[in-house]
Parts: sequence; structure tokens; C-alpha cells
Amino acid sequence: MKKTTLLMSLLLTVGIFKLQAQQFERENLSIGIGVGAYYYSSVSKPININIRGNYVLDEKSAIVVGFNYHLPFEILNKMTANAIDGTTSPQSIEVTRTDKYTMFNISADYYYTFVHENSDPFSMHAIVGAGLTHATVTKSFSEFDYNLYDVNGNVSDKSVTGPIIDLGIGSNLNFDRINVFIDAKMGIPANNTSSNSASTSTFENPIPFHVSLNAGVRYNIFE
Repeated sequence: MKKTTLLMSLLLTVGIFKLQAQQFERENLSIGIGVGAYYYSSVSKPININIRGNYVLDEKSAIVVGFNYHLPFEILNKMTANAIDGTTSPQSIEVTRTDKYTMFNISADYYYTFVHENSDPFSMHAIVGAGLTHATVTKSFSEFDYNLYDVNGNVSDKSVTGPIIDLGIGSNLNFDRINVFIDAKMGIPANNTSSNSASTSTFENPIPFHVSLNAGVRYNIFE
């Protein structure tokens, strides 16, 4: 993981140095919007809204800064509530805990075109970069008598922010000032506290490894 993190950092740094070394040209900037889906587990595929700024460095590379907002989604967990008093019958009941997730992500990625060039009608690019994901989890239970039963386990709400390494591939259709894009990326947690994966029933960590797919349109607002 350390080697992968270093490689991503070096490639992104190359793109940033290219951006700083050249004179800013407005016609190289385009603004895009798209929709997609993030895959965290078999029961969690939230819809994603993406806004991005794309700056072309040269015929083979670009810097893309993006903001992703995930529409809220829920995961249901079956739990056991145990009786507080030994005389209560039954001694345990099953309750449902609903975990509601809201999250957003910001990223800075370096796009390297390896099939054709950025100005061609069709091109394909590799994606490397980094970002931050913020997730908030709000938990609630199905109705039961809190005077008679108690639920064990971690049931508190929490918010987590964690770094993500982006690694992916994409394609672009160029219609002069309008571009249609499709990107597929892996989001790899960049620290040990975010390395837990998602299961089919619950998240061990709100920011696990995930896969994303985005499609949309970019428009060059300058001549």
C-alpha cells in the first residue's frame, strides 16, 4: 500500500508541475456534470452526482478536480435486544437497526491519454489521483419497549473523513466544445483505519474500498 500511495502521489505531482509550468489558457478549461453509481457492497449502490473541472495540460494529459455527492442510502441490520429483567418473557427479541449513510467526496486526478490524443474524436485515458471522502452514519431502531429490552453493540452515530487513492480508466468522445465522458475508478483507502471492507449486512468502516462509475458531459465555456 505504501508503494502504491507513493506512485499515485508522484504521478499526480507530475500533473501539478505541468499545470504550474505552463501559462493558463482559458480554452483548455471545461466544466462537466455527470451521474453514476458507487459500489460498496451487494446491498449498497448509491447514486452519485458528479461536478468537475477539467484542464487539458497537453495532447496526452489533463488535471481533473471533482466533487461527488452520494444520494443517501440505507443498510438494514438484524440485531438482538436482550431483556433487562430476568422475569421478562421472552428473554430476547429481534430488532432492526437502520443505518442511513450520507457522503461526499472531493478529488484531484491526473488523466493520461494512452489511446489517441485529447483533441481526437475518441480517446481513452488512465486515471491516478487522490481525494477525501466524508461519511456520516445515522442509526435508528425499529420500535420496541426500551423499558424492557436493551440492545448491545455500537449504536452511536458517527462521522468519518478519510483519504482515498483513485485508480481507474476512462474514455472521451470529443465534439469540439462538448465532450462526453465515461470513467470507472477504484477508491482505495489510504490509511489503516479505513481498510475494512463492507459486508452484505453492515459496514465495518463507513469508508471501505469501493468502485465507481460516472458518465456525463463536459462543456468548454471559453472560445
